[in-house]
Amino acid sequence: MKRPSKIGIFGSIIFILIIFFASGCENIDKFYRPNLPEKLCSIGIIDIDDPTNFDSIYIPWAVRTSARFISFEKSYQAEFPEELIDSLRDFSFSISSQEGELFKYKSDSTIKKLLGFDIPSDIEFHSNETYFLSASEANSPSINAECKAPDYPSNPIQTSFSIEKTTLAHPTPCLGLKEAKSLVVDFTFENVNSKEYFYAILLEGDGLNSSSLMPFKGKIQLEFDVRDCNSPGFFSELYGFKTVQYTCKDQRILFIKVPVYAYFIEGFKIPGNKCCIKISTQFSDERCPFELISSLQIRLLSIFKDFFLFEKSLYAYRLNSNNPFSEPVYLNGNIKDGNGVFAICRSRILPIKLSNSLL
Repeated sequence: MKRPSKIGIFGSIIFILIIFFASGCENIDKFYRPNLPEKLCSIGIIDIDDPTNFDSIYIPWAVRTSARFISFEKSYQAEFPEELIDSLRDFSFSISSQEGELFKYKSDSTIKKLLGFDIPSDIEFHSNETYFLSASEANSPSINAECKAPDYPSNPIQTSFSIEKTTLAHPTPCLGLKEAKSLVVDFTFENVNSKEYFYAILLEGDGLNSSSLMPFKGKIQLEFDVRDCNSPGFFSELYGFKTVQYTCKDQRILFIKVPVYAYFIEGFKIPGNKCCIKISTQFSDERCPFELISSLQIRLLSIFKDFFLFEKSLYAYRLNSNNPFSEPVYLNGNIKDGNGVFAICRSRILPIKLSNSLL
């Protein structure tokens, strides 16, 4: 199954969802619920085990300190255009455990929205504990959510690795490249104790491009395809994660920031509780910023059911968006009296050793 090619940001998808099904957001700046009361909307994805610093010496705006994001916005109504610039007033949110409050944020001033807020790294989360989110602002109902942190996934195990050279169907538009390279990795992981677990897969890489007109060096999330898997799965956007690509415009190479897509799998559908999967990532192709890749790592996340269903509803929408006779798609989530999802995840990584002679 191939990862969707360049698709609009998370918000543009939800914009269409909400027009037809009254749930979601219009774009990264506004949440949109026509003919319904204003509501708070939140998306928080916290990977307890990912402290990675995605820092590029060439692109400061590509920095990501960790996967501990949470965002808040307020909806507005279509028939009141003056609310397009509506804001969060007397806004606050907190994260708590069963033992008490872990973190509290409060804004005494009016803010338009709170996007990509980093949860402090010194806040500790633990497997099998339940965590609570609550948030409020002056002119809309308070929201709350709860999430039980999952166990670690099993350690992914590499079974094979290779590099392929591919002749492109057409030369690339800016540099006229006729050939690209792909790294192909086979790996396995166990569905621990045959439980009803859910998983997401990400691919990360370090590399450089020194011969391009726009040099690049750093660590980024990589696009990848799933060539084979013994269990069904799907690609969906992991909100809050961004990566960079090259694009050719007017015969000039430019950097663009694009969403990151993860591959999602239901553990109970894995035959024999052992997932066997083959993925590939293409580079040196005038799209991936890397001409050379120095290191690669697969990140396997265990996620809870509500988060999986949230992503599955986005996938279902994309799958049926061009079919006027398809069934309505409703956006799942665990935010009560609002919209969105609050998700805590655990992860393990599989480092892939690369041979310079191969690259």
